[in-house]
Amino acid sequence: MTQTPETPDTAQPRSPGDTGLRPFVFYLIVLIVFAADQWSKMWIQKTLGYEQSRPVFGNSFLLTLTHNTGGAWGMLPHGNPIFIGFALVAAVALLFAYHRVARPDSLIAGAFALALGGAFGNLVDRLRYGYVVDFFEARIIHWPIFNLADSAISLSIVLLLIHFFRSAKADAGETTSTAQRTAE
Repeated sequence: MTQTPETPDTAQPRSPGDTGLRPFVFYLIVLIVFAADQWSKMWIQKTLGYEQSRPVFGNSFLLTLTHNTGGAWGMLPHGNPIFIGFALVAAVALLFAYHRVARPDSLIAGAFALALGGAFGNLVDRLRYGYVVDFFEARIIHWPIFNLADSAISLSIVLLLIHFFRSAKADAGETTSTAQRTAE
């Protein structure tokens, strides 16, 4: 049985007035994230030497050029091939998810686009250099040094969490009102 875009299995609940994120806008977000990430990495590599720092906000936030062959927090420090595989799987999954859902909610589609642009940005680094170029150092919170691609991926997670909590709240309200109507 072939499902049409209007079938309940593929439709996502939307906020009132949300018409979804059109493919042009989705891919534009991906391209902007990717281009900004690659440009910022090119700029930082021309501006700073390896492990050189430049304060932005005193000693709380610095630009520090590093090369990361592993993941965040030092996970798999020589795991570049593994992270290349993860990035490829994530990219395919994000593209599939965006195109599988008929006109996904703008929040979800925006999160997918941010994550995809970030995944491509770090993937290109891993393929080109064998490591990811990182340079934002937030010493105030003792966070691993990161880049724009990492920021886009993190923001996408925040957006998905917002969607999840809104959906859970809406579902809880719907269950309560259904239970009240049943009791009447």
